[in-house]
Amino acid sequence: MSKVRTFQIILATLSILGWIFAVYALLVFGEARPDREVGTYLSRGAVLRAEWDPHRTQLLEYLIWTCGGISLLSLAVNYYVAQHSKLGYWFNIPLLLLTSIVAGLYIRFVI
Repeated sequence: MSKVRTFQIILATLSILGWIFAVYALLVFGEARPDREVGTYLSRGAVLRAEWDPHRTQLLEYLIWTCGGISLLSLAVNYYVAQHSKLGYWFNIPLLLLTSIVAGLYIRFVI
């Protein structure tokens, strides 16, 4: 197996792993955020959570920063490969890194 093919497999594995963490963070986000206060639920007397769940919010923050760390590692590997071969830059890696950083900062300082 060639060196470029090995780097492609490493980049693909890191990219897929980062996106798996991102999708799992979205699932945790759905459970961590406050419930929507919809009139039909309120008229039926349903109990709704108005605050963020602290345990799930902390898990969400860890997942997002892990996703950002994997993306940063993947970006470093992508930069190295792009400098030493004809393989170009992958677009999804900086996109996931930027999204993870913004989401992590939002959860850390706003919520």
